[in-house]
Amino acid sequence: MFHHRTAIFCICIYVIQYCEGNLVDLSHDVSEDAHHWLEGVPFTRTVLAKGYSPKGFWYEANSFCMSEHTSTHLDAPSHFAEGKWRVHEIPIEHLIGPGVVIDITSKVAKNHTAELSTDDLMSWLNEHGPLPDGVIVLVYTGWDKRYGNKKDYFGTDTNDTSNLVYPGVSPGAAQILASYEAANGNKVVGVGLDSPSLDHGPSKLYEAHQAIFKANIYALENVANLGKLPTKGFQVSVMPMKIRGGSGAPARVVATLPDASRASAGITSVVSLLLLSTFLHLFREL
Repeated sequence: MFHHRTAIFCICIYVIQYCEGNLVDLSHDVSEDAHHWLEGVPFTRTVLAKGYSPKGFWYEANSFCMSEHTSTHLDAPSHFAEGKWRVHEIPIEHLIGPGVVIDITSKVAKNHTAELSTDDLMSWLNEHGPLPDGVIVLVYTGWDKRYGNKKDYFGTDTNDTSNLVYPGVSPGAAQILASYEAANGNKVVGVGLDSPSLDHGPSKLYEAHQAIFKANIYALENVANLGKLPTKGFQVSVMPMKIRGGSGAPARVVATLPDASRASAGITSVVSLLLLSTFLHLFREL
């Protein structure tokens, strides 16, 4: 009888936890296979120890070297804006906030260097309403499906940056996001996308970078799994390596979604109470 009670309790707790939210990893691995900005150095690992110690316990340790701008990573505003925040100076409250997704996959399917335009951004705002305060704006291009193949992802299999092919954010759209707080009162803290760079491949002046960084807004590049997110109503957590003086840092980026079955804001709490009531009733009956 005790085992039946324990099993029912565990099932109830599992379902309650599942209903409370869902996590989506928006990060690629950091490894020897990770993409990095072409002018940087690749990730390398030196194994310092791997095996059983003379005292009989297992022990592993490595050292590594890589560019700041490797795999899924944060670009600090100082990357293209003199005197703006470096990685360690970004306020921690700017690393956790509401997220929105702007989908331009249909444009990118037709034009591999397409950009989030001012028209795209204004159309999204007209349809979905104003950006929430402290928002992290994520641009979904679908380009992360190419991640892992250098030529497909960058448009070249060399380290030459003169003829790159991938989508990005237009300078005009970046400027709207940079000035959004002044115009609307709500702050944009970060802008991310699932391609190698905020500016599209043909850019030579990196004007989108310049626009948002001058406003102390950071960028997230090489983001993954944006197609698994809703348009809005979720939270983003950005966890970069806290590199003192860094112009960028590899980052673990995670989205927290509400349960998809919610019909209203309080439905999960109601379900939780019903499950607990059922458990207590069954517990008494056993």
